Amino acid sequence: MGRFYIAILFVLGALMATAQNRTQITLRNADGSAVQNQVQKNAQLFVNAANVASARGKTIDWDNIDVTKNARERVNALWETSVFRCTETRLTTSILRLPGNRFQVRQIPVVVVNEDRVDQELVLNFSAVGALEDVYFGIERHRYTNLMSEGRDLRDFRRRQMILDFIENFRTAYNRKDLDMLEMTFSENALIIVGRVLQETERGFDGMASLGDRQVELIRFNKQQYMENLRRVFRRNAFINVTFDDIEIVQHGHHDEIYGVNLKQTWRSSTYGDEGYLFLMIDFEDEDHPLIHVRAWQPEKDTPMEEVIELGDFDIVK
Repeated sequence: MGRFYIAILFVLGALMATAQNRTQITLRNADGSAVQNQVQKNAQLFVNAANVASARGKTIDWDNIDVTKNARERVNALWETSVFRCTETRLTTSILRLPGNRFQVRQIPVVVVNEDRVDQELVLNFSAVGALEDVYFGIERHRYTNLMSEGRDLRDFRRRQMILDFIENFRTAYNRKDLDMLEMTFSENALIIVGRVLQETERGFDGMASLGDRQVELIRFNKQQYMENLRRVFRRNAFINVTFDDIEIVQHGHHDEIYGVNLKQTWRSSTYGDEGYLFLMIDFEDEDHPLIHVRAWQPEKDTPMEEVIELGDFDIVK
């Protein structure tokens, strides 16, 4: 009788743990079509698989999820550094349409469970047939809405959607230590600028005199140098959490395909942390493969706002 009682308790405990790990997802604006039903089904299956894997300290079980090979590999890589679980038992969100008859589900609140616990919002992208094809950490809902509302016309609106998708995937690539994706993101002649605080006895770097005198040295790297530095950073850190805030998007006045993105970046890793201003110059001439021509980072604490690098600081010749 004692063993039977213990067995009952064990089963009940397992059932309760399973229930606590479940998230019910409802897409408020779904049209009831077969493909959107498939999106909702796969979104819920994936989130619950992540919840169970997080609770049990295991990898995600993909058996019942319709997922592309690329998405599975990316999530598995992210899982090695950023285990996450959804914090809601009942979640109502929206389904968005993407170019190419694809779909997106945003605003899935998760907690990233590692040495540096962080609240994030998950973004799930789906193919035209409803298969999960990408997963990354997104910006907050109100920031996304505000940035999209600033689009001047339909083309600018679409580009902004692509930019936000691009930078969300870009920053999640650091979390999952995805060197291949980052290398494809930068153009071959990309300019990488990193601000370093000078000692009081040192003189400032005058390579960008138009930006004014400062106590921050602007060190320039080419793509190869930056990627090699990044490779070393990835090797020595057990985890990396990168978040973006205060995002501003500006389209170039003469080159419609060029956009400047200014934002505040928070970097947390197992060995280092900082906050700074990040600038990206993104070229959408090939919309299927946008490229970063310039990446500039400056330490927030030592950089006056009037000296933050922006799109107008560069002459563009194409």
